[in-house]
Amino acid sequence: MVKDRFKTFNIQFEELHQRQSQWTVPDSELRESLSRPMIENGKNPQKYIRYSPEDLERMLNEFFEGKTFSEQKR
Repeated sequence: MVKDRFKTFNIQFEELHQRQSQWTVPDSELRESLSRPMIENGKNPQKYIRYSPEDLERMLNEFFEGKTFSEQKR
């Protein structure tokens, strides 16, 4: 199941990258605003964004360390 989710993510991300890397936005401010996550600037971003990139990296590095659930909540 995990392999299938990664495979699906990779395929979708590659398709998105292939399409959007060909687009051009000459206005640098507009280009920058389009590059930022839309959810962060929208209504109730905490409802959709649970973890920062740093949180995800830390959590991935904790895999297979045998931590209990209470230790992970810190």
